[in-house]
Order: sequence, then C-alpha cells, then structure tokens
Amino acid sequence: MSRAKPSLSDAALRKLKPTGQRYEITDSVVTGLRARISSGGEVAFILKARNAAGQLKTVTLGCYPQVSLKEAREAANRARLDLKDGRDINGEKRKIRTAAAQPAELVTLRDLVCEFEGRFASSKKTWAPRGPKSERSGARQVIERVYANLLAKDVVEVTDEDFAHAVLSYRRVNPSNGKATANGQASRARGYLGPVLDWAAGRRSYSKIGASRMPRLNVANLATTHDPAAADPTITGKRNRVLTEAELRAVLPLLQYPAPKIGDLKLQPGSDYRPIAMRFLLFTAARLEEVCSMRWGDFDRVNHVWHKPSVKSTKGGPRSQDLPLSEAAVSVLRQLPQWACANSKDLVFPNSTGDGPLGNWTRYQRALCEASRTQGWHRHDLRRTAATIMHSLKVPTSTIEHILAHSDPFRGANVGGAASHYLQLTRVLNETRDPQEEALAILANALELIETGSFVTNASFRHGAISGCSASL
Repeated sequence: MSRAKPSLSDAALRKLKPTGQRYEITDSVVTGLRARISSGGEVAFILKARNAAGQLKTVTLGCYPQVSLKEAREAANRARLDLKDGRDINGEKRKIRTAAAQPAELVTLRDLVCEFEGRFASSKKTWAPRGPKSERSGARQVIERVYANLLAKDVVEVTDEDFAHAVLSYRRVNPSNGKATANGQASRARGYLGPVLDWAAGRRSYSKIGASRMPRLNVANLATTHDPAAADPTITGKRNRVLTEAELRAVLPLLQYPAPKIGDLKLQPGSDYRPIAMRFLLFTAARLEEVCSMRWGDFDRVNHVWHKPSVKSTKGGPRSQDLPLSEAAVSVLRQLPQWACANSKDLVFPNSTGDGPLGNWTRYQRALCEASRTQGWHRHDLRRTAATIMHSLKVPTSTIEHILAHSDPFRGANVGGAASHYLQLTRVLNETRDPQEEALAILANALELIETGSFVTNASFRHGAISGCSASL
C-alpha cells in the first residue's frame, strides 16, 4: 500500500515510525525514487524505472540514514541512466552475492598486484610498464621490493600487522645518495599498495558496483598502518628545489641536440634525445612524462599549440590541455631531424631505437650533474624553476597556473577546450597574443640571457625562493 507524500525530506524521514505494515513514500524531486518503509520501521531507498527494453525494474539504492537523501537522489539518477543504457544492475548484484557465497579462491598478494596492474596499466602511469625491456610497472617493482616476504601468501590471510611489519623492517638493498633509511621507498610502496587492497575489498573510490574487483576480497586496510615517512625528519614532502642562475648557466649549454658527449654515456649524439627533451621541458614548464609521451600529431603547426591528451591536475581528475608555445620552444622542435618527415604517431623525443619513450634518466641525470658540476637537483625541478622565473618576472599567477595545468581556465565558463584551436583567428582579428604564449616567451628570453651570462635576477630567485604558485608542482 502506497501513501502519497508531496516530497521526501530529511526531516520527514527522521520522524518516520513503524506502523506494522510496509509502505512507500514517493519523491517529487527525482522521478521514480521512493523510500520503502518496512513493517518494523527500516527505511530503504529504491528506484522504479524502465530499462532499455521498456521493462519496469526496481533497484535498491541503500538504507537510510547510511545513505542520505541527497546521495539517494544522485544514485537514482545514475541508476536510471544505467538502465536506459541496458545495464543489468540487479544481475550484477546477484553475481557478487553468488561469488561471495562460493569458497574463496586462493589469491596471493603477488597475484592481486598483477591483477591491479593489468586492469589499470592503461589509465595510471605509475602502473604502466617501465620500458620496452620490462613488463613490470614502477609501482609493482617498489611493492615487490618492500613486501617481498608477503608476496606468496594468501592475501586474505595477511593482516595489517603483517603489512606494517614489512614496511617498518624494510632496509634498502643498495644504499644510494647517502640516505640512512629506506623510509621514503617504504612509504611509496605503502602508498601504491593501499589502492590495490581498497580495489580488492571495494573500499573508498572503488565502493561502487563494477569499480572494484569481482569477487571482492576481505583484505586488510593499510589506513590502519603507520607511514614511515611521517616520522622521518629527512623526508620533507613536496620538493622546493629551484636551480640558481649559476646552475642554469652551467646546465643549459649541455641541453642540446645532437647530445654533447658527457660522462660514460655510450649513446651516439644523434640518438640521445634526453638533453633536448630537458631543454623543451624547461621552455614549456611541462612535466617530464608529458614531454616523453609527446607525439608529432599533438603539435598544431599552424597555431603553434601543443595538445596534451592527458595532464595531471591538482583540482579534479586527468584532463587535456592545449598549450600555446613560444617561438623558442618551437625552434627546439624545428632542429629535430623528424621535423619535416615525422609521422603523426611518432614520438617527438624517442629513445635510442626510435620506437619507445625515453628512459634511463637516473644515469643521464648523474652524468649531467657531474659534467655541469651541479648537485642536489632533479629533472622535475626544471619545471619548478621555470615557474619561479616567470613569477620573478611578474607574470600573473593565474597565467602560470594555466601553463602548469593546475587549473582549467574554461571551468565554470561553459567554454569548450577546442577554443585554443581559434588562436590564429584571434591573433589576426584582435592583434593580441595568448597570455600563456607571452609568458613562455618571457621565460625563453630570460633563459637565453642566463645562458649567455648577461642576466642578473632579483635576490629571491638567486637564492632559490619559491613562489606560492609553484610550491605544489
């Protein structure tokens, strides 16, 4: 028996009392959403809607107050669209219940990590193979080092105490860079493994049906374990290293193509694109992975715009970015031998064989530091350095944020990302330059003056001070 109500509300739901009979209250805000009250007073949200075949289906959305009215309305809208798309929501729930009732399969920690890697290698860069000679991802490699003694065990039998002990007792096999502890690497392994276990158990961002592993596993939660980096004073979190003017003057002449001969690197100058890739990184304030994955088809030669199919954002998930380049950045591309004959799918900065992305960066970085007589900086610090130079030269913070892809300039403006395709038309009609292009041109001019030894910066940049806009690069 149904009782008509004008609309569901949190106040009305809190006042519901058991009547000894089951009844339903219909929501007037979301079509098909109802609150079903049992004879004992328990409240469950349900959706009654038709599927792609026109059949009326009832989908249980959750119980109140564990699921709020707002969450129920959002879930109802999603479920209605899923039904229209032909998704069998109730069938998926039955499969999960059936799988849970069956004897659990033996899944080792190694099996689970490999499963996760296979599922997310295409969408999560840390889980993609490290290179053509390795099938393992960087995340898997770190996990297998730190949790080596647990890999062969049934993952549901491994407790949070076991995981915590593995992290706290881990010692670096080959100490490097003078570090006394391996807390940084142990912390990374913990950070990589946490989402794997959450995916297996259907927790946090993997709680929705279809987002987690099927069947789900009752595995430990790393949120209850200690992060060794939290109590290590030598690990300060975000890097804030910026190269000084003197360091840039020493490094920039080595970032050329063909590659200068430095250290004991054996690659032929014409086959080593790492130096020129680092120069391009510095001229565009891009991330290294963005430069390494850049293809010739991503570069608009008419508008001089670099289309990045996917960039990491500090606000929201991955998205694309269109970055107008300075003439100096474009000239870096022009000097490459593939400029006139490259296929659109070819990498702009390929490895020595020409069929894969650049790699072996640690060895090259070490040789570069020795040749330039610099130390204590990382490749990613070039991006932070570029941002700091632009800020020192009074480039607006909002423009730097757009270049770094920390924010979406079109968010909330109801403007499509293809707007940058009209850059040439804008130049002709308005006789203006894109602020990002102008900022990168200012950066390029500064770098040219630094390289030739005729640029004197203000004290804040000389001493490596970091502006607020670049602290979270």
